Amino acid sequence: MPLARMATWFLVSAVAAKPMTNAPFHSDALSLVLPYLAPLAVFGFLVVLYRVAAGLTQPSRLGDAALAASVLTLVSLALMLRWPVLSNLFSGLGHNALSWLIGTHWRVAHVLAPLAWLAFLLTFIRWPAPPLARASCRAAGWLALVLCLAGLWPVLSSVETLVFFCVGFQYGGSQAYYSWMNLLSGILEALRWILLSVFALAVWRIRPPAAPGGPPGINGV
Repeated sequence: MPLARMATWFLVSAVAAKPMTNAPFHSDALSLVLPYLAPLAVFGFLVVLYRVAAGLTQPSRLGDAALAASVLTLVSLALMLRWPVLSNLFSGLGHNALSWLIGTHWRVAHVLAPLAWLAFLLTFIRWPAPPLARASCRAAGWLALVLCLAGLWPVLSSVETLVFFCVGFQYGGSQAYYSWMNLLSGILEALRWILLSVFALAVWRIRPPAAPGGPPGINGV
C-alpha cells in the first residue's frame, strides 16, 4: 500500500501536470525508506505464504521468508525507536483530544503493529512444522486486534477527507491537485489497514485441528 500511494503521487502529478517536487516526499533518506521497510517485508512474506498455500512453493521456504521479514521488521522498529523518538514514546499524549488521538495512533501503528507482526512471523520460523499451526492462529488474533485499532484513525480520516472533497472540490488550480492527492492517499492508507485486518481475522478464524501424532496444521496435515 505505501508503494501504491507513491504510484498515486506520480499518477496524479502526471494528470494534473504538477511537478513531483510538490509531492509530500521527505528529503531525509531514512525518512523516505523507513515507512516502506516493514510493509515490504510483510508483503514478501504474504506472497510466499500464498505460493505455499497454492502449492507453488516448498513449505520450507515459508520459514525463510518469515525469518527475513522478522529481521527487516526488527530493523525498521529499531530505526523507528531511535533515542529521540524513544524518549517521546513515554512522554505525555497532549492535553486535547486531537493530540491524544494522534499520539495514540502513532504508538499503535508504529510500535504495537510491528511487534504484533513480529510475534506472528516468529510462529512460522520452524521446520518441519506445518505452514499454519495453532500458534499462528493465536498470534493472528492479537494481530487483528492491533491492526483494527491502528486502522481506526486512517479510516476516519479518509471519511473526513472524502466529505470535504465532495463539499469543497475545485476543478482548477493547485487546490484540485492537492485535493485529489489527499483523497487518494487517504483511501489507500485506510484500505491498507482494512485488508490487513481482514487477513489477520481470516487466519485467526481458521482454527486448524490438531493432527494425531504430530503438530497441528491445516486440516490436520
